[in-house]
Amino acid sequence: MKRCAKISLYLIVSLICVSCWAPKKSMEEEKVLATLSLIQGNLETSISYQQYLELLSRAKINIDILKNSGKNNPCFMRAVDKCYSYYLTGGKAWEQKLEATDEARKNDMDLTMSVLHSQAALSIQMANNCYKN
Repeated sequence: MKRCAKISLYLIVSLICVSCWAPKKSMEEEKVLATLSLIQGNLETSISYQQYLELLSRAKINIDILKNSGKNNPCFMRAVDKCYSYYLTGGKAWEQKLEATDEARKNDMDLTMSVLHSQAALSIQMANNCYKN
């Protein structure tokens, strides 16, 4: 009976310790998430195409710094890479919208951008979920 109690106590303490020592986001990962979230936040308000490109460039720099740091959580990196790809493709759709002369084409690019930006927002959430227990 005492042995079972000791084992149970050991397991409980071990689980508590493991949950406290779960991996945390690095400073580089925090910067990447902050930049991607900044893009998303600005899309929800008002942002110019030029500002979007500048934020996208800043995100790429932060992602490259993270990749070069060697501290890459595979789950986090997959989500971040997807997010960046969605934003990059959304930027291309935005450029086509600006160049379009046909109203139907502009509407198509608006829809494309909306879907891509929604997917990017979900990818940000997926990146955050990589660190939840």
